[in-house]
Amino acid sequence: MTYSAADRPDTQIDFRQEVARGLRSQLVARQEPAKVERPRYMFRQRYVPIEGGRLLLRLTAFPQLEVDPATMEFEAVNWGVRLPCSKAEELPKMLARRFLDLFSKADAEMLSTEEEACWLKVLDQVDFTAFCIDRAAPHYLEGTLLQLEPICRVEWHDGVRQKLDGSVACTLQSLYPGDRFGAYVKLGRDNVVRFIERLVLLPSV
Repeated sequence: MTYSAADRPDTQIDFRQEVARGLRSQLVARQEPAKVERPRYMFRQRYVPIEGGRLLLRLTAFPQLEVDPATMEFEAVNWGVRLPCSKAEELPKMLARRFLDLFSKADAEMLSTEEEACWLKVLDQVDFTAFCIDRAAPHYLEGTLLQLEPICRVEWHDGVRQKLDGSVACTLQSLYPGDRFGAYVKLGRDNVVRFIERLVLLPSV
């Protein structure tokens, strides 16, 4: 007796079983890997020292640190700075370096598209106006000492009269009221004099 291939008992197929097996394979193939939760922590430091601490980058919010448990690394969110957790003490230095890198490239108009997006996010987290004021070089100004004690007051070449406080006033201790002088003057917010250096006496008009 002869049998067709379909009639042979050892070649019979249970199509319901095959369909179920195929569906399981598709589900396994489409299954997404389990997401590893990345906890976030707050870096409680609002000032980042630059130039050995002579210049401070003021942060408007505490940086958020996202930890990757798989690699034991953390990333400063929106800064593009990633470090091993074992080197967390280097974060202020790396934030300062990242800021200076982006600032320098922005000043030279050399930011890539990705860096420009990061730079805008960083600017949202720093007091950029204060940074520019603190970083600005002293300007040469000329003025006249109006009064030394009990309050030090000067009149600058543009007619603006200003009171000088503390160590700034001490810079003019060798002058008499009425003396004209020139100096390099470092200004802060609202044109407040922060220090005076390289003082010279000018001839009377």
